[in-house]
Amino acid sequence: MRAVFAPASAIRDELYGVGSRRLVRIWNVSWPELPRDGLVAVLGAVSRIYEKLLRIDQARALANREKLPVRVISVGNISCGGTGKTPLVLWICRCFAQMGAKPAILTRGYGRSGRGSARAGAISESIYRQSAVFGDEPVLLAESLPSIPVWVGRDRRESGRAALSENPGIDTIVLDDGFQHLALDRDLDLAVLDSRNPFGNGRTLPLGPLREPIHHLSRADALILTHSDHSRVEETRLIIKELFPEKPVFSCRHRIVGFKSDIGYFPVDSLTGRKAAAFAGIAGPEGFFDALVNCGIDIRANLSFPDHHRYSPQDLARVAEAASGSGAEFILTTAKDAVRLPQSFREAVMTADLHLDFGSDEKKFQEFIRNRICSTPNRQTA
Repeated sequence: MRAVFAPASAIRDELYGVGSRRLVRIWNVSWPELPRDGLVAVLGAVSRIYEKLLRIDQARALANREKLPVRVISVGNISCGGTGKTPLVLWICRCFAQMGAKPAILTRGYGRSGRGSARAGAISESIYRQSAVFGDEPVLLAESLPSIPVWVGRDRRESGRAALSENPGIDTIVLDDGFQHLALDRDLDLAVLDSRNPFGNGRTLPLGPLREPIHHLSRADALILTHSDHSRVEETRLIIKELFPEKPVFSCRHRIVGFKSDIGYFPVDSLTGRKAAAFAGIAGPEGFFDALVNCGIDIRANLSFPDHHRYSPQDLARVAEAASGSGAEFILTTAKDAVRLPQSFREAVMTADLHLDFGSDEKKFQEFIRNRICSTPNRQTA
């Protein structure tokens, strides 16, 4: 059972590893347009088995569900790839801190070399080394939120108990990528959807990109649509409203507000019209490249790598050669990629400082969270 329910990103990477680009195309083709051939038939059969095993696994998790003595808020999704969960976790934790809450983050730490539950940043190693021990996203979270404990572990119940034992003042737990982790009870379930293509072909793994069937979103207390500046956002909002008419829906977009480097912080305007090369090892790197172009930066070369990729010396040489050969003045990358870079190369790049912008939905979303926090007492003191 454990192998079947590996993280969706791991399953996707395996599929990429065997060179199945056709499969990726299948995931993004509308169901009526899917070819009815042998591959689709086999994938469909496997998807049906996956869903049966999923029901068994989730029933087992719910039967053994544990409730921590503090509020628990989950941020997750039902699809493979990057929908913007980690930026939302950052946004929510900052929001909680402004409200006077004392949050901690629990995350799985995909790609980590360590085992059991551990606090990211708890070892005296470089950021690069920590990203191998804990995973890139936990290290990014810990680096971005130094005052908020970030605990890493496959079993969120165990990580939650460890976090509360070490930090008794914690009153709120935020689960990063927690929608499928049903063994831990939660007071608020937020599901993130990419408004550009929220469900792919609408099928579960491996025929489609979904970790769970679409109707499982009924478990969510609210839906968050990312990439609200895309032309499809209103179409997606109408689809969501039709499927879940009573569900609160909030929209946000990813906005690059500046760039960080070892020599200082640079606002976006300072790079407008300048020549740059960019690279990214994230899900959907084209979104990052498009965002740079939208900032007015002249992107002369871009290189894509698999999500969570550990950069080899040869990879970094490729990046440097592409930048040099294109006449780029700067090399740009994401914050998630930066923690996977050796210090010597990290000093040579600029990292995009990306924030979530809820626009007109910000006050409504903050009020929604505030009302849920106020209506859910801290069970340690209740």
